[in-house]
Amino acid sequence: MRSGKLGFGLVGLGMGGETHAPQIKELKEGELVAVYGRNEEKAKMFAEKFGIRRWYSDYRRMLDDKDIDIVNILTPNGLHLDFAVLAAEAGKHVIVEKPLEITLERADAIINACRKNKVKLSVVYQMRFGNAARKIKQAIDSGVFGKMMLCDVYDKEFRTSEYYANDYWRGTKDYEGGGSLMTQTTHLIDLIQWFMGPVSKVFAKKTTARHQIEVEDLAVAIITFQNGALGVIESSTAIHPAFKHRVEVHGQNGSAMMNGEYDEMLLWDVMGSDEKVDAPEGFKFTDIVDPHLFPVIRHRYQLQDMIDAIKEDREPLVNGEEGKKACVILHAIYESANLGKEVVVKM
Repeated sequence: MRSGKLGFGLVGLGMGGETHAPQIKELKEGELVAVYGRNEEKAKMFAEKFGIRRWYSDYRRMLDDKDIDIVNILTPNGLHLDFAVLAAEAGKHVIVEKPLEITLERADAIINACRKNKVKLSVVYQMRFGNAARKIKQAIDSGVFGKMMLCDVYDKEFRTSEYYANDYWRGTKDYEGGGSLMTQTTHLIDLIQWFMGPVSKVFAKKTTARHQIEVEDLAVAIITFQNGALGVIESSTAIHPAFKHRVEVHGQNGSAMMNGEYDEMLLWDVMGSDEKVDAPEGFKFTDIVDPHLFPVIRHRYQLQDMIDAIKEDREPLVNGEEGKKACVILHAIYESANLGKEVVVKM
């Protein structure tokens, strides 16, 4: 830490790097010190684009950089483990983009490495930091909705063939680990378990409906929460046109509907309250296709939370154990779809 600022090092030059770099630059208590990429020329170009002082093509050399306090792992999903463990062993705090890893064993290995080396771990589920999500969470926890009965996710996105073809790892079992569920809908799976509490059972089906990929681009799951509420998850990157996702919660006293991508409350109707929202003015169901164009300011809020956690010596709000919860549900969905029967979720 120099003059009150914590130094960040980025690993990964793709969409994750393009998202994190400008948000770190906006942090008053953070400084973007260095970036790592396998290709030195590409790493140099990335550094120059974002005004980063140093770039590395040797990861261990970057970990030796004493100005770096936090390493952001923004690589393909299935490469998170090796980078995260080496960072933890070097005494660096670790931020890992969602999902934490592609298997529960690899996710546990990251958590254990950070615990063993006494560094903090944050898993990027930035939608928790939006105003709409926080309002729903607080209302559920304070009993505004009464007994919770139903929580649904409708995530019908569209990705072009080029989206999968232009990156070697997308759509592969070894590097992406899963498809629309793991890379897109994972955000919303995290939200609903944060809202409703643990999931006890899932029954799911998945298919590859449109794209020439190894993983799913369409899936549906029926879920049972431990509190007795039910839910439905629809996940796809095959639906044209793309639709803005919806997360819906329904209790005995009322309902709310939100979109996390744009941090927008789409519906709010609770018995006994004068506050009403029903489709904001100008709302459209359809959405953009290019994921680079979604709002990213909530990444900044989560990056700031890591800074605050270090300075206050507390856990980040989405630590390793919290970040793993969505992975547990994801893998139960995959298990159910593969077996063709309902499975118990071991959270």
